[in-house]
Amino acid sequence: MDNGEAGRERAPQSSIADEHRLLIEHIDAASNAIDLFFAAPANQAGADARRIIALLEDLRDVAQAHFRHEEALMTKTAFPGFTCHKRDHDYLLKNLIHFTSALSHDTVPFAPDIGVNLRSWLTYHIRKYDDAYMAFIETGTFEAGDEDCEAVS
Repeated sequence: MDNGEAGRERAPQSSIADEHRLLIEHIDAASNAIDLFFAAPANQAGADARRIIALLEDLRDVAQAHFRHEEALMTKTAFPGFTCHKRDHDYLLKNLIHFTSALSHDTVPFAPDIGVNLRSWLTYHIRKYDDAYMAFIETGTFEAGDEDCEAVS
């Protein structure tokens, strides 16, 4: 294998890793704003909630762009775990959009563990789904157990 071929194989992995870092930055920004929200005096809470909504909308946009990119790569490489992987993307986006909308309309209780939940989802998703995809890209093999989808509503 020449250096050109090795570079082409590594490109998806490095670009996905860069996108994961960007997602983490956005999750951290929203999480930090949530922490400040709960530490702020009550008269400041409205402004902080609007900032959090904006940060969550930014996170949604970054996540949607990343998911589209990742799903296009999985389609291009005929990744056998595509359906489960996409289902997890859809689950996060659905919940993020629903929560942001409910927060915007003041119809959902706002809890301090939201940022922790976002981080937990991302960590779980990367370990379960993205690592399996990267292993497939690098080796061309896919573990049979990797294709099992958990029931996600």
